[in-house]
Amino acid sequence: MIDYGKGVYGLNLLLRFHGSAVWKATIPGALAAILYLLIAYLWMERDQDGDLVLPFNHPYAIGVFVTSITFLIVFRANNGYQRYWEACGAVHHFMSKWLDAVIHTGVYHLQCDHYKTIKPPSYFDYPNLNRYNLKRERECAKDLEASTPVAARNLRNRRRVEKSVDFVKSERKRTKAKAIRQESCHDFHRCQSVKHSHRLEGPARFDGNWGARFPDDPFGPRATHYNPNGEDDEKVALLENDIPEGFASTKGGMTPALFLQELAHLASLLCAVAMCTLRNDMEGIENPLDIYRVGEPWPNPDPDHASEEVRAYAGHKWSLIKNLKYWCGFSRTPTARAREYASRPMPVIGGVSEAEIAFLQKARGPSAKVTLCWHWLSEFIIREHLAGSLGKVGPPIISRIIQFLSDGMIYYNHARKIMFIPFPFPHAQLSAFFCLLTIFVIPLLMGQYINIPWLGAVLTFLTVTCLHGLHEVARELENPFRNVPNDVPLLTLLAMFNESLITMYSGYHPDHFWDGPVYEERGQAEWEQAKAAKTRSNSNPVELYFEDEGISNNTVGNVSKPQSVDAGKAVVDSAVAELQEMIKKQSEEIERLRQLVEPQNGPDTVPLADNKPSVEGS
Repeated sequence: MIDYGKGVYGLNLLLRFHGSAVWKATIPGALAAILYLLIAYLWMERDQDGDLVLPFNHPYAIGVFVTSITFLIVFRANNGYQRYWEACGAVHHFMSKWLDAVIHTGVYHLQCDHYKTIKPPSYFDYPNLNRYNLKRERECAKDLEASTPVAARNLRNRRRVEKSVDFVKSERKRTKAKAIRQESCHDFHRCQSVKHSHRLEGPARFDGNWGARFPDDPFGPRATHYNPNGEDDEKVALLENDIPEGFASTKGGMTPALFLQELAHLASLLCAVAMCTLRNDMEGIENPLDIYRVGEPWPNPDPDHASEEVRAYAGHKWSLIKNLKYWCGFSRTPTARAREYASRPMPVIGGVSEAEIAFLQKARGPSAKVTLCWHWLSEFIIREHLAGSLGKVGPPIISRIIQFLSDGMIYYNHARKIMFIPFPFPHAQLSAFFCLLTIFVIPLLMGQYINIPWLGAVLTFLTVTCLHGLHEVARELENPFRNVPNDVPLLTLLAMFNESLITMYSGYHPDHFWDGPVYEERGQAEWEQAKAAKTRSNSNPVELYFEDEGISNNTVGNVSKPQSVDAGKAVVDSAVAELQEMIKKQSEEIERLRQLVEPQNGPDTVPLADNKPSVEGS
């Protein structure tokens, strides 16, 4: 595949020769222009006005003929374009289906009992955490508010590096981001914008918690792509993505799980063999496999931009010779294609054993080779499921894995259909025949309308080049797997597929590890405090006063409780009124008793109470 940029008016595209339909079509265009000049100077005659004319003056028949050829060529070009995009879709479909099946298998494997001690805590086991107003957000918008334009710009420059999905290779940008982080007042993961709100979080497990799998390991915790025992400087370096192997690295002192290694190898082998059979339809020539080296640069989809060693092996070392071979059709011979395939072998995770190669060579035909690899992968998954490697996942769910594998084979055969069945020969022959006729017909047509030889030659050249260019586009796109360099970049797609398989080695999500009992205990304590505070806020202020003073509520009567603190004043007024009523009743009772006592003691008797208590005074 030729990867190109969109320059000014497409001028940058004009200098590309290898794989160009324009430059390849210039040869018949130049022949037609030469033929026009010969006709103009040897056959055309001058009329009474001095203009060059042909002996016959009937251009319409030739015009209809050229128009018919144009429709014929455009139809073939449109069909070739459809075949190309159908092939691209089929490749991505079978890669996606097989990747779905394998990733699901890896996920189910992590649920088996072997990893019971390293699994993240489950929300099912801690349902009460939902009542404590916890959050699982990773960042808070309040922490990203800048007070000044300078702070906003610094924050943007910092996040463009630290929050980039792709690792930023520029050392200058990373250093600048660190400096801004040290000077910035923004502190991530410390948002307290909501009162009584907390995050449910724990220390990040950068090893995917693989280091906790063997607690009795004499070497201490070990993982694959991360070293839990490393020094602080080493951990920082690991976080800065200095390991090209990524999740397949063994810098942590441990290799990935054997089940995942075998699963990734079989899936990679299946996809690699499928792509080998798509780009090659000839038996008996070299079509090798290779070991995939994790972390190496992506294979360039354009063979002209490959390494010098690869280009030399494929015969693309000298540009002039390469372009001449392409223009003359010598670059598509079986020998040239074999050299091209040998220079760019299909990589497999873990390589290929001699036994696997022996079995693949015994399988006769492209479909049989792919079916053999599909059989190996399917048998491995079913065998391990029956043994318990996929945990307690039900058989109906496991059947979806087999369905995904089968869907992948369907789309592989769609791609194989385009590879094996060419554009129909009758139409291809008809297009080629009449396209060659344009070399002789277009000069005659131009001779009917153009009287200036040099202008007629130029227009003839452009017209023939356009028609033959469309025809070359159709021929290039009709078989999108073998027409280098205008082929589907299978090698690059396979490398991306392999890197996707490597992600199975990452383990569990690094932020899914939190201490449930600790959060429950803290949440329950806060819950009890909030409950007590709410109960106290809903109590009668008079009762709270007597309670704080140590006085029993029985001494003040039955005082109704308010519904809210806002009603405190009304409650106090009500209590005072009740006390006044109580005192008034007591005064009346004393007066009644004094009147009963005075007739017995006589007028000289001292009253029981000389000063009656006054309601107003009290």
